[in-house]
Amino acid sequence: MAVSNVRNYRLIKNKEVRQMDKYFKYLVALDKSNKKFKLSNDERLLLDVVASAKHNDKVMYVKDLITLNQIASQATLHKALSSLVNKKLLELKITEEDGRLKEVHLTKLANKRYEELSKAIEDAIKN
Repeated sequence: MAVSNVRNYRLIKNKEVRQMDKYFKYLVALDKSNKKFKLSNDERLLLDVVASAKHNDKVMYVKDLITLNQIASQATLHKALSSLVNKKLLELKITEEDGRLKEVHLTKLANKRYEELSKAIEDAIKN
């Protein structure tokens, strides 16, 4: 391989490594956040589902979350949901139209978590 080809290969390889570093910096921030709030994997997934719904201007209901059987069983999901409410990351609001329905909303604390994660992404991209 010619010297210029070796040099180009190293430049490309270094760029790939830097790109991976950015991703891993974000993963470290995500892991710290999960540990800070003592989130189980099921709790994190439920929180992300509610955050995604909010981002898409949709309302989530308890019944919607409990039926996400691709994540876990109903009992496990109910336990995770209760835990997130106890950790003050989610709040439940009874709907005015039907007292049996409970809306699930992110709290200020949960919104702050996502702001911190967004900042971690921005910081990783800048560096």
